[in-house]
Amino acid sequence: MLRRRAGAIVRDLNRTSSPRSYSQNVPQYHPKVRGHLPIPFAFSKEAAISHVGVAASAGCLLRDFIGSLGAKYIGGNFQPIQPIRIQPVYFPAWFLDAEVESYLTDDDDERQRIVTAYFNDCYLPGATFNLLGRLALRNDQVEPALAVPFSRSLTHQHGSDVICMPYTISPLDVISSTRSSSFTHATPDEDARFEPRFIKTNIEAAYPVLIPLYLIQFPMVQPFESTFVVEAYSRPGRFFIQVSNPPELPEEDQFDLEKYIGYDYLFLGDTPSSHAKTRVLAPKYDKNASANIASWFDGLFSEPGGAEKLVHPKGAAGVNVHMDDPRVREWTAEEVNSIREWMNQGQAIVQLKDVIKNLTSIEDQMQSGSVRVTQWPPSSDPKQGLESVTAGLEAFIKAELDKLQKLEKSRANTAPEWWRQREEKQTLNRK
Repeated sequence: MLRRRAGAIVRDLNRTSSPRSYSQNVPQYHPKVRGHLPIPFAFSKEAAISHVGVAASAGCLLRDFIGSLGAKYIGGNFQPIQPIRIQPVYFPAWFLDAEVESYLTDDDDERQRIVTAYFNDCYLPGATFNLLGRLALRNDQVEPALAVPFSRSLTHQHGSDVICMPYTISPLDVISSTRSSSFTHATPDEDARFEPRFIKTNIEAAYPVLIPLYLIQFPMVQPFESTFVVEAYSRPGRFFIQVSNPPELPEEDQFDLEKYIGYDYLFLGDTPSSHAKTRVLAPKYDKNASANIASWFDGLFSEPGGAEKLVHPKGAAGVNVHMDDPRVREWTAEEVNSIREWMNQGQAIVQLKDVIKNLTSIEDQMQSGSVRVTQWPPSSDPKQGLESVTAGLEAFIKAELDKLQKLEKSRANTAPEWWRQREEKQTLNRK
C-alpha cells in the first residue's frame, strides 16, 4: 500500500491545474549520475495507458474493457480506460559490482574455509517510495555503452515534464551495515554458515543510474485505488500493480494470489528481476551458497519496509557526500568492463589455486604410497613407470604454478587505479 506521504506527493505532482513546472525542480544530481538511455522514455503517456488498460479495466469491473482491449491489440479509434493521473518519473537506482571474501563455517566439524563471492550487476534502490524501493527495476539488455550523462534536456519527454526523485539511499551504507550485521546465513542442508561480519572487500563499485518509469493511478471499486508502475525504457515494458487498502475477505473467498502477488503487489508482462547476481567459489563453484546469498541480498530490499531502513540519516544531502567516494563510478563501458575483467581474473585465480592444491595432494599421496597408480598398458618396470607418471604430474603442476604466477601478476598490475589508491590510503590510515 502506498504510504500516505508518497501518495500525497504523486497527487500534488500530477495536478493538471497547477501552473508549476516540475522540471525546474530537478535535484542537483552529481556528475557521476547517468541517464538510462539517450532517449530514456521509449513510449508516450498515451502508449503507456493503452499498454496497461486491459489490466486496469479488469480491476475496475471491466469498465471500458472493449476500448482498452482494442487500444492495446488493434489501435485505431479504440479508447482505453483513462487513469486518474499519470506521471513520468526518473527513479534513482544503483548498479553494483563487488568481490568479497568471508568465512564459511561447516557445522559438522566447525571447520572454517575462505569463500569468495562475486556480485555482478546487482541492483539497489536509490530511494524508497514504498513499492519503487522494493522492485528491481532494470533491463538486462540495456548496456552501459548506451547510457548518457544526466542533463536537463532529459527532463522533458514526449511533451511531458519528468519528475526527478533524489537519491536518499547509498550503497556504501548498505555495505557497511551488512558488514556489521549479526546475520548468519545457512545453506538448505544447514551444514554451513556464512558471516557477513567477517567480509573482506577485494573491490566494490557502485554506479548511479536513473530509471525511467510511468506511475499511473486508476480508480477501482470504492474506496480502493490502484497504482501501476510501468518500466518505460523499452517496449512494451513490464508493469507492476499495487492496490491501496486491499479488501479483507474470508479465506474461502480470496483469490489465489500466491502465484501472482509479491506481498501486496502484482506483476504482469514478465517476472520481476532479482536484485542480486552472485557466484560463490568455496573454492569450487557452490550453487546452493550462490543462490542463498542472492536470496538473502534480495530480501534486504524486496520485503516491505526493507529499503526504508537503509535511508541515509541526512537524506539526499548525506548521499550527495557519498557520491564523491571513489567507489562510486560512472556507468560507462570503460569503467564497467575494466572492473569486471579484473574480477574475472580473480575467479580464474581462485579456481586455479584449487586445481593446484588437489594435484599437489595427489602427488603427495603417490609418493607416500597411500594411493595406487595403475598404468595401461602395464609397464615392464613398475617402479620406472611410477617415476614417469610422477615426473609428468610434477611438470604439469609446475606449468600450472607458472600460469598462476602470471595471472596474479596481471591482476596486480591491472587493478583499477582508483581502487589501488584507495587501498594504499586505507593501509596508511591503519598504521
